[in-house]
Amino acid sequence: MSPQWLKIYTLPFAISMAVAGLYTGPASAGVCELADANRDTGWSITFDDAQVSNCVFTGNPGEGRNKGTLSLTLKIVDRTPISVQFVEEVAAAVDSFGLRITWDLTLDNQFQLLRGIRGRALDPSEELDEDQNEFVADEHPGFAHFHQDGTFNPGPFAGAADCDCESRHDFKVRAEQGTFAAGTSGTVTGIGVHQIEEQAQQRNFTVRIEPLREKVPEAEEAM
Repeated sequence: MSPQWLKIYTLPFAISMAVAGLYTGPASAGVCELADANRDTGWSITFDDAQVSNCVFTGNPGEGRNKGTLSLTLKIVDRTPISVQFVEEVAAAVDSFGLRITWDLTLDNQFQLLRGIRGRALDPSEELDEDQNEFVADEHPGFAHFHQDGTFNPGPFAGAADCDCESRHDFKVRAEQGTFAAGTSGTVTGIGVHQIEEQAQQRNFTVRIEPLREKVPEAEEAM
């Protein structure tokens, strides 16, 4: 099997998988396993394959906490957020540090001049605290969150210093002015995605990525 482990299924299968995952994400036609010959995370993603393509997971061998790198291409055609649902395929047998991967996003901008992107984790699971799960800490809270990994690069958003994301529900990669022109593509690398695993819970979550336009008032972006 290809190391990319790319799987595309029918719409009914993807919808039934989302329902089984206890949280309904996008009406997806695409499914991609977060696994290869080096590492099986026990997670997969679902998505609308009109918006998301080129799913490649490259696992890190061994038992390290970062389990690998997920690369996706997102096609931006308007300001509508693009949803990617992370599905824990089997409820965890034991508490663990859980899903921790690096996310690289190639952006195909078919919309307009952009100055950034924002991602939000929508997590319907119970928020864990340190009394419930030994892996919860200030830097690793008990909900789906983001980190800035060592490979971070803002790609087409020249001047964006960081991902404004550490241990938070959302991330923002923003330049002061629009630098990402319509009709071009670029890759943002090094966004860490993390969800701690709790015994007997299936802790699915969805990340919605929205484009930040050049002329959107700051107050609107903060909404």
